[in-house]
Amino acid sequence: MKSQLRNRLRSRRGSAFIEFALAATVLIPIFLGTFQFGYAFYVYNLMSSQVRAGARYASLRKYRCGNPASMTAYTTAIKNVVRFGNPTGTGTVIEPGLQDGGVLIGIYDVNGVAADATHTPNYVSVSATSYTVDAVVTTFTFNGKPSVTMPYLGQYAATETE
Repeated sequence: MKSQLRNRLRSRRGSAFIEFALAATVLIPIFLGTFQFGYAFYVYNLMSSQVRAGARYASLRKYRCGNPASMTAYTTAIKNVVRFGNPTGTGTVIEPGLQDGGVLIGIYDVNGVAADATHTPNYVSVSATSYTVDAVVTTFTFNGKPSVTMPYLGQYAATETE
């Protein structure tokens, strides 16, 4: 009787390992997928906050368009707010890998024409483009999203330069 019980217990020794292996084939992909989704959502949320901050800064900054260099300085300052969190572009990049070319900025008049010395700004648009996030298993690319459009509330200086 005792020998039969021992044989039965010995035959069950590998069962725990097999059960773990079967459960792990389901649980590990679920954990990786959850982590990947969470990380991508975190990066997108951070990018949304930065784009919103850039659009807010753009909508309040004085728009000097007396020459092309002044308009370039305007867009550079906005890109710096999106990338670094400040208009001077000092410090570290908040979104790793986000380049100047990955931030699109537009300032437009009522008809959607780019603002300049003859077109008074009405709204600004800031968006991210071609920004890739390397997650655990795959890569996500943000094209045109997040995007924020705000009314232009700043001072328009058609003849001033920076």
